[in-house]
Amino acid sequence: MSGKVYRKQTGKSGSTSTVRLPRRPRSVYTRQLKAVWLVTSPYRLGSQAVKRWPQSIQTGRAAVKRQATIARKTKETEITATVDLDGTGAYDVKTGIGFLDHMLEQLARHSLIDITVEAKGDLHIDFHHTAEDSGIVLGQAVAKALGDKQGIARYASVHLPMDEVLTRVALDVSGRPHLVWKVAFSRPKVGEMDTELFREWFQAFAQNAGITLHVETLYGENNHHIAETCYKGLARALRMGLAIDARQGARVPSTKGTLAG
Repeated sequence: MSGKVYRKQTGKSGSTSTVRLPRRPRSVYTRQLKAVWLVTSPYRLGSQAVKRWPQSIQTGRAAVKRQATIARKTKETEITATVDLDGTGAYDVKTGIGFLDHMLEQLARHSLIDITVEAKGDLHIDFHHTAEDSGIVLGQAVAKALGDKQGIARYASVHLPMDEVLTRVALDVSGRPHLVWKVAFSRPKVGEMDTELFREWFQAFAQNAGITLHVETLYGENNHHIAETCYKGLARALRMGLAIDARQGARVPSTKGTLAG
C-alpha cells in the first residue's frame, strides 16, 4: 500500500504507533500535514523532521522578515518609524503628544506588531503636523514591511468593546487606500490632543499603508473610550489581516495576481 507514514511516540517506553494515509495531491496533503502537526506535535513524516518544511508551514510566519524603517524629515516634523509585523507587540513611542503615544502603544500591543516611533515636531504651533505625519510614516513602514503581500490573509473585521462603547473596524489590505470614518466626539480634546486629529491620523495611515479602512463607532459616550476602541480595533484587524495564511502558500490573495493597487 503506497502513501505517507506518520509515527507517533505513544508512551514512556518509546513504543510507536503508525498511521498510513493514501497518496493525495500535494496541495491537499500539505494542508492535512500542517493540521496533524498542530494537534499532535510528536508526529514525524517518515524520516524528515518538521524543520525541513517551509517556514510559513512551520510557524504561520513569513519566510522572510517583514520589517522596515522609514525616516521622513520636513520643515514641520522629523519622524522615524520601525515596524516588525511578526513581533510580540513591543513598543517605544515618543511623539511628544502624550495621548497619541498612548494610542500607538495600544496599536502595537494588540496587533503584536513591534513599533518604534520617534518624532520631533512643531508642537509649539499645534499637534496637527506631528499627529498626521506620524500616521504617514507608520503607514509607509507597514507598506514597506509587507512587500508584495504574498501569503497574507488580507481581510479582517473586528467589533471592539470598551465599557459602554462599541466600535467596528474592517479593513482590506488591498493596495487601494481609502478611509470611511464614522466616529463622533462630544468634546474638542482628549487630554491635550484635539479630537479632530484622530481622523487625520487614520487618514494618513490608511493612505500610506495602502489599505481600505472602515472605522465606525456604533454607540458610546466617553471620548477616551471612543478613541481607544478605534486604535485597538485597528490593531486587532491588522493582526488578522496581515497574518500569514499557510494555505495561501506564496500566492498573493487576489485573482489579479497583485495587490499593488
